[in-house]
Amino acid sequence: MKKKYSQAIKALGATLTGGLLLAGSAVAGPQIDFGNDGGYLQLDVKFQGILDNTDFGSGQDGEGSRWDADLRRARIVFTGMFDDTWGAKFQTCGGTSATRNFGGGGYELAKNNSKTNSQIRLTDGYLVGMFNDMLNIKLGLTKIPLTRANLDECFAPLSHERSSFVYSPYGTDATKNSRDMGLVATGAFVDNHLKYFAAVMEGREGAASFYNPFVDKTFTTSAEPESNLEYVARLHYSFLDPETSASAGGYKGTYLGKKGKVLTVGAAGAYEADAAYKNTRPAADLPGMPVGSGMLLPPTVIGEESVDYTAWTADLFFEYPFVNNGVLTATALYLDVDFEDAYLTARAPADLATIVGGATGQRDGYYVKLGYVLPLTVGAKGKLQPFVRYEDWNLANLLNVNDQGVQQSGIGINYYVKGNDQIRFTLEYYQTDYDTPTDLADYTDQTAPKPHDLTDGYDTIAAMFMVSF
Repeated sequence: MKKKYSQAIKALGATLTGGLLLAGSAVAGPQIDFGNDGGYLQLDVKFQGILDNTDFGSGQDGEGSRWDADLRRARIVFTGMFDDTWGAKFQTCGGTSATRNFGGGGYELAKNNSKTNSQIRLTDGYLVGMFNDMLNIKLGLTKIPLTRANLDECFAPLSHERSSFVYSPYGTDATKNSRDMGLVATGAFVDNHLKYFAAVMEGREGAASFYNPFVDKTFTTSAEPESNLEYVARLHYSFLDPETSASAGGYKGTYLGKKGKVLTVGAAGAYEADAAYKNTRPAADLPGMPVGSGMLLPPTVIGEESVDYTAWTADLFFEYPFVNNGVLTATALYLDVDFEDAYLTARAPADLATIVGGATGQRDGYYVKLGYVLPLTVGAKGKLQPFVRYEDWNLANLLNVNDQGVQQSGIGINYYVKGNDQIRFTLEYYQTDYDTPTDLADYTDQTAPKPHDLTDGYDTIAAMFMVSF
């Protein structure tokens, strides 16, 4: 496929120019102290924008290149503590476009050209109990503590975004595929070197809708066979300096050397019984409505046989600051998610796209990432961090292809204007390749072959900015 080096140079120029214009504008968020027990309320503001170009997504055949701009995340974060033990946190999140498909193959069309993801919604909201180093809790809507990638701060990834293949299979929104309602306990031992996460989450919740913009139909998943809870456990050990404190809720994709010398190895698992039906078939058009009207009956469940959801993962994070010679960051993750091969017989389109199949259904694979903070300063405090990444995933069903293999390889550079993650600009070029040639022009129908050309992959150039204060 044609590489877009001239567009990369233009995007880099625009990115760095924007960085110079915004470099002095960030200020620390306000904190209000109250009460006699050390209570406070902290307000933080964060947002992230992405401009990218992909070599498919426009034209009648869908094979023309496409520009897409997203305000990926816009957040207001409230953190309050009544005293040293009890508190609460919640944050809102909004965006300006739903046309970029982070978890599928590239792009989809916004229905009726509307900005369907522009509403403000709650993305975290939980009670905090900080009892001691061995036990701290979160109760409410919070992150699922399975993969390290999901626990990485989304405003501090090493590459321009976290992997698209590391989330929960139960939803298409962050409040379900990376978060869930539940109780999460954390604690640390051995001077914070050994840390655990233990969670009881809501898990699979009823049925979900999956909108296909190309044929203007909404598909519905089959119902959950039984309403069971999901159980998650995670453990990590830091061999050098401790990576996180006992109460910390997650990680960062890079610390820019500010955590010292870090070597952390982690492992985790998740389980939910009777998470999906084993045998389903596509929904039929609603009686009395014309074929293709978009009004569909729920998918048909054949029999009562169900499958369990199990997942396990292992990961490694290494960061080493060399005196006057920059900072090396390396991280890797392996993930295995199993629905007992239900994708072979659960053929309802939404099941294949969001539950037993899709980018977050049954799968196994890994990624590796490597970055290096250069030993030089750009501007008053700015730091440059070139990085590379490679991902290799085996997916039960993706874009209507069984047993699909997907590889992504990327190269890019981060520019930290103030030498930290308050203001950041990133440019990344990456390739996505499929083992089996795939129909990207109409990839979500999943009910019949379409007469589009098949492709073995696509190229993307992404320019990203983040602000956090």
